[in-house]
Amino acid sequence: MSVDSYLELFTTMYGWAFAGVFRDILVDTGIIFLPFLFIIIGTWLRAHEINAVEGADAAWMVRKMEVEFWTAIFVMAFCFTPVGTSLENVNLRHTPAATALDQAPATATGTNSDSTYDDAFSSVPQHLALPPWWFAVMSVSGGFNDAVRGGISGGLSGLREVEEFARSAAVEDPTLRAEVQRFYNECYLPARSRYLEDPPSPAAAAALEAYGDGDPDWMGSHAFQSDPKLYPALHARAGVPGFALDVALQDADMDANAAVPDYGRPTCHEWWTDPTLGVRAKLVKGIGSLASATTSLTEKVALVFSSVAAEKREDGLARLAMGRSNPAIAPETMLPDDNRRWYQALLGAGPDVAGMAGMVNKALHAQASRFPIIQFATLAQPLILMGIYMFLPLILVFGRYSVQIMFLGALAIFTVKLWAVLWYIAMWIDEHLWVAMYPDSGHLLFNVLHLEFDTALKRSSLNTLLIGLYLGLPLIWSGMMGWASLHVVHGIDAMKHSAITAGMAAGQSGTNIATRFVGGVGNTPRRGRR
Repeated sequence: MSVDSYLELFTTMYGWAFAGVFRDILVDTGIIFLPFLFIIIGTWLRAHEINAVEGADAAWMVRKMEVEFWTAIFVMAFCFTPVGTSLENVNLRHTPAATALDQAPATATGTNSDSTYDDAFSSVPQHLALPPWWFAVMSVSGGFNDAVRGGISGGLSGLREVEEFARSAAVEDPTLRAEVQRFYNECYLPARSRYLEDPPSPAAAAALEAYGDGDPDWMGSHAFQSDPKLYPALHARAGVPGFALDVALQDADMDANAAVPDYGRPTCHEWWTDPTLGVRAKLVKGIGSLASATTSLTEKVALVFSSVAAEKREDGLARLAMGRSNPAIAPETMLPDDNRRWYQALLGAGPDVAGMAGMVNKALHAQASRFPIIQFATLAQPLILMGIYMFLPLILVFGRYSVQIMFLGALAIFTVKLWAVLWYIAMWIDEHLWVAMYPDSGHLLFNVLHLEFDTALKRSSLNTLLIGLYLGLPLIWSGMMGWASLHVVHGIDAMKHSAITAGMAAGQSGTNIATRFVGGVGNTPRRGRR
């Protein structure tokens, strides 16, 4: 039997274990027989109440009592008494939805879910007996959910998973953080000062055309790499670990020193782009995550954004890592004579700046509220199911083993379990809307990594829509099932009254026939004696 989350593996067992406790108390105290007493007394009182108005007689009372008794026995046998079916911990399983990050996810069981719930619920019951009706309802619901997820074409690509992983990413290596600070001070700031003092060279202008006006705003600027007067002409101020000393060329001034350093001073271009020792390579390799995972952020990005060029993926990861390493920003990084078009436009925007700030603020609020709301919803669903399971024995007895309770309980379980499928559909819609708003895969990557804030309105809209889908789809579905449950209750009542009415009519007809027959026999004239 499949369930829809790791937590549900355990709450299902505990819910039915608590239900077993309630059931044992009801059996030991004899409360389970009270509904039958109520059926007898209630039917007798009802017969006496309507005798004068509708002419109810003993036949009606017997027929009604027969229907009520057999209905109660049927419901008690299939919904209250655990016979024949059992729920074992190892039989419950949960298989996460397949994504581009994990196309064949491992199936978890209650005894080995590979989650933190294993230790938290180590005393979970291993074997429980279930009434056959609820076992069948749970099995059908789980199979239905699996079929719906399997029938949705395309599946999930894992955009939100990459986003959450990037959100918690951090550069934890202090040596790397120190090297980033060195590169920022020794290469980026001098190159940026030169870039702002003179018009862009043809090579820098071509890079700006290819990578956008915001390219000079980060350390890995392609304009700085392309301009021969910038990164290729600047050197590290001291030796950089890993780079060999070159006394013949760039380290020639070190040849006469009494103590020759261990490492050389590469150009800023070499220091950034070297595939092994470069700052970009180290940032891409060193960006990690506070969350435990078997796949690194670099591998996740490569899987989800395989269509993006490797250099652009590395640029995005390096920019993310640079932001997480928090290099100290010098005052001269925002000069009043900054001649970039976007900066001049920002200065001239006037009141629009406030609107832009408000838009970014709303985007941050939507981003911050999305995770706790989704987390609460996914944790609440298995707990709600646990509550339904544990109270079923009580509601069956207090409902006098009614068929309505039997079907309403089944509808409640099916309704709540389908919430997980609705959340899957919400994620599917969210990812497709994301791709629609960012058709260019490169811009999509940078937005997933939260590197572009000029599209904060789109991100705010997407996060708000996702929250609305997570909350709205279950509400719509539950409301529609509420309509259906009313029709079910009315249908069952009509069926029961039809059975009673048919029985009454048959009994009354038989009584009339018998009466006429006996009366006819009694009125037959006798022959007199002669």
